[in-house]
Amino acid sequence: MSAQSAVTANTVVYTPAGVAGNLASWINRAAGVAGTFSNLTGSVTSPGPQGKVYRATWKLVVPVVATVDTTCACAGAVLRSSQVEVTFLLPTTSTTAERTDLELRFKDLVANGQFITSVNDLVLPTS
Repeated sequence: MSAQSAVTANTVVYTPAGVAGNLASWINRAAGVAGTFSNLTGSVTSPGPQGKVYRATWKLVVPVVATVDTTCACAGAVLRSSQVEVTFLLPTTSTTAERTDLELRFKDLVANGQFITSVNDLVLPTS
């Protein structure tokens, strides 16, 4: 296994936080206080003796932190968090070419305007 390296997502750098079992973790500490850090995890779970699929799961949690004191929250307090979790279910019989095709289709889906509209504007495009 190669050394864990940093991950950059939308110019935000996540530094390695270690691997425990089948779970790798990265963290962005830019907010300065432990409870306000943004976390990224990735895992690959084997199907077990009778299983039929591998699970490759990635999760990103992005807290929104108060930047100034208000009547509702002090500066540095977490106001809310958004997250995304993606799980690929990959049959044990799938080939590398099939898995690569799925990954590339997903990459293109996330870059598609209809997908972007559903996340940014909270509207499912119908035309």
